Amino acid sequence: MSLALSNSETAPPGSIVLDRVSKRFRKRTLMRKNYTTVKGQLMELLFGKDEQESGMFTALDTISVKVKPGCSLGVIGRNGSGKSTFLKLISGIYRPDSGSVSVEGRISALIELGAGFHPEFSGRENVYLGGVMYGLSRKEIDDRFDAIVRYAELEDYIDDPVKTYSSGMYMRLGFSLAIHTDPDILLIDEVLAVGDAGFIHRCHDTISDFRRRGKTLVFVTHDLSSVERWCDEAIWLDKGVVCGRGEPRRVIDQYMQTISEAEEQELERVNQAASEDAPDAPQELAEEPAEQDSEEEPGDVRDPEREDGPGRWGNGDVEITDVRIRGASGEKKWLFGSEDSAVVEVDYCIKQPVSELVFGIGILRVDGVAVFGTNTSLEGVEVPLPDFSAAEGEFRGTYKFHIDRVGLLENTYYLDVAAHKSDHTPYDYHHRMYKFSVRCTKPYHGVFNPKHSWSFDCSYTAESKQVQAEGRC
Repeated sequence: MSLALSNSETAPPGSIVLDRVSKRFRKRTLMRKNYTTVKGQLMELLFGKDEQESGMFTALDTISVKVKPGCSLGVIGRNGSGKSTFLKLISGIYRPDSGSVSVEGRISALIELGAGFHPEFSGRENVYLGGVMYGLSRKEIDDRFDAIVRYAELEDYIDDPVKTYSSGMYMRLGFSLAIHTDPDILLIDEVLAVGDAGFIHRCHDTISDFRRRGKTLVFVTHDLSSVERWCDEAIWLDKGVVCGRGEPRRVIDQYMQTISEAEEQELERVNQAASEDAPDAPQELAEEPAEQDSEEEPGDVRDPEREDGPGRWGNGDVEITDVRIRGASGEKKWLFGSEDSAVVEVDYCIKQPVSELVFGIGILRVDGVAVFGTNTSLEGVEVPLPDFSAAEGEFRGTYKFHIDRVGLLENTYYLDVAAHKSDHTPYDYHHRMYKFSVRCTKPYHGVFNPKHSWSFDCSYTAESKQVQAEGRC
């Protein structure tokens, strides 16, 4: 919470101006040598403070933003990008190190859960304390008190100490107090995420009404759909710098493209590391009882209870040398949309003459759920073998598994690849060594998004009440 600010004589209520604003914070790394002992204090006097302890980091770097009265501004970005600092500068909780912040009108701020509430005071006492901090008189608080408590649904708990409140009760009381102060500017920082579904819907209706009345809203959230729904403009912050501003859909698309590129790079790094850590050749497995072969499923997805970590095994007669997934344009990638097409490419080397060769593909969700598994034998596809009598040495090839539509719902998955005999004796099995992710534009539930459509038969028939009544007679 903060006091109402009025830094301009001419600007209309609800206006916000940040002019070349920067804000830095001191980093303090607590290391063992910094413990407050006599020896530590002496060393500090002799050699000065540790450089890590006195270092600074910049939360916001020379940003300029103007928000017109009645505008709804969404602020997006990764954790640590400066979003909360941005709001706290507007609310007056922080002061800029350089530049200026001008805000006109009364502010209500929901920045930190329970901020401004004294844990030992009752809900009633905190309403009066918070109301005074918002600039209300005692009579104004008296007139609005019942409405505040009723909106927060805390009639039975308003005289209890707020330290006994749940996080949802904190949020309800804070939000109710904020909106009943009739602010010109409402600042919200993700706190609505802790409320129950019924109250969240009421908050959404209240925010929509707040916008209709021409009030200014600055909204920080990771819920990008809310930004698109409520905001006239969006700002994308990254490392304290404004990377984009404008129409919400356009800014969100720019932000998501950057997120996807970073995630793609991370998946590439993870898969590269897994490939480097894997053995150069498959490890020979201990011989298993013959009857166990009959229990194997025809696909290649193994039981995650038996092999729950990355691994590689087989007798090495056929070796898988490289695995990659390509997108529709042929580019190597590890991040897909649910509607995207993909091609799994597996390079292999036949080191010893073999009479039969089966290639398999498996997909497991990151929690171990077997999503899909198949192999060439199961689908009646014959793998071409070289003429071992005509030449000696190693034979190299590539098999490709074409996926017209990924169809998976948003999650992280592992790709299994295998080369084996028809009785599942492994030549080379790569288990959970390759990770990829899927992003879905709609919040479906489950694992798979089948191609689907809706249809209706609307040939309704209705009988008149009079006919029905006559029938009953």
